[in-house]
Amino acid sequence: MEDIQFKLPKVENLPPVVRELVMNAPQAFKVPTFFASVTCLAAIATRVRAYYPYDSDPHALLLQTIISGEQSSGKSFARNNVEKVIMAVLKKRDDEQRRQEQAYRELKQTASKTEKLPDPPKTVIRTCPISISIAQLIKRADAPQRYFGTPLTLWSFTDELAAATESNKRAFSNIKTIARTSYDLGSFYGVDYLSDNSYSATVDILQCSLYLSTPSALDQYADKGFIEGGGVTRTILIQLDEALGESAPVFRVLTARQRERIDHILDLMDKDVYAPDGTIMPEVNVDMKWLWQNIEGWCDKQNQLILRSGDRAHNTFFKRCSVNAFRIATLCFYLYQLDGMGSTKCRKFCKQIYEFCAQYDLDTKLNKWGKRFIELTLQRVQGESQTCVPVFDQLSQGFTRDQLDELIKRLELTTESRFFLSKWKARGWIKETAPKTYEKLC
Repeated sequence: MEDIQFKLPKVENLPPVVRELVMNAPQAFKVPTFFASVTCLAAIATRVRAYYPYDSDPHALLLQTIISGEQSSGKSFARNNVEKVIMAVLKKRDDEQRRQEQAYRELKQTASKTEKLPDPPKTVIRTCPISISIAQLIKRADAPQRYFGTPLTLWSFTDELAAATESNKRAFSNIKTIARTSYDLGSFYGVDYLSDNSYSATVDILQCSLYLSTPSALDQYADKGFIEGGGVTRTILIQLDEALGESAPVFRVLTARQRERIDHILDLMDKDVYAPDGTIMPEVNVDMKWLWQNIEGWCDKQNQLILRSGDRAHNTFFKRCSVNAFRIATLCFYLYQLDGMGSTKCRKFCKQIYEFCAQYDLDTKLNKWGKRFIELTLQRVQGESQTCVPVFDQLSQGFTRDQLDELIKRLELTTESRFFLSKWKARGWIKETAPKTYEKLC
């Protein structure tokens, strides 16, 4: 694939909260800190909605991120320096709700059979452990819809992905299935149990997740079903580079001023979710149509590269890489607005953020799972090459259809020559100089 370089804006030009955390991170951890921060903040910004150019329904800001690194590689920064800071208010609220649930359970245990109990508390808990049961997850997702008529984003975090996969393999497999559904607003998941002790409902599950993993645990998690079933395309993968002999990363402690700035923005975000009377605020619609041209341009560029290479993994992966980048750019634009930045300036930074995130996400996916995806595809499609083959580039300046057919046969591709020819003509890459004879124009 063609090497395209994109960079994040300078640290001082990043949106609030993200800016403070990235600023205090060592150089090698600035990009991982950025992605960890926006994943947490996306869960907080549960009422934000925006339209993506290729979808008719609005998007919620739903991100699923995995940070992979060897043991003692410093990936715990995501818990110590990011998750504990951003999610503190949400966790405090959830702890209060859990105490209400526990108090009611204790009341039921001590009450006599003839005693009339009060109605159970109307609790809404959004932080969910990774090993949660299906019934409990459905209950957590259904609670805000029952009480307020709207879904709220659930949050899942683990610093030991291996422990979850080893201790609860069957339930964890089901959680991975739900993760695919919970990536999109309006995608429902339902269960209907016979037992009265279980919870049955059909709900719109919204979920953001941040998982920390070793490479071996990631390989166990990203099995054949995860790669072929769409789990890979929904996941933002951050791989930590650990050079031999380097000192442990040191993150600067947040200053009082930085902490005050973070708390101020998080408070504004919280007020966009919870009304003073305890109800849920209306959706916050963010107009992102000004970004559509950049999105279409980046996607068109990927299509051109795919037409040259015939790379199935690239063709599959880039679409949701663009969606992830769009959601991150929308979140950043929302944060810039809370911070009072002018539209012209923050649009410039958000365009830069979109292009960086889309390309970074795509490159990481292709490097980690591209070859494996093609290998699995080959088991279903006979005889296709296991590598990315630049079909267009292997042809001479002038070529015939028979020569293209011969190249396709030699490369063991299943795509017919007429498909390539029609796409290349539509792009203006070739012209027909004689019957079944063509000349390259680029």
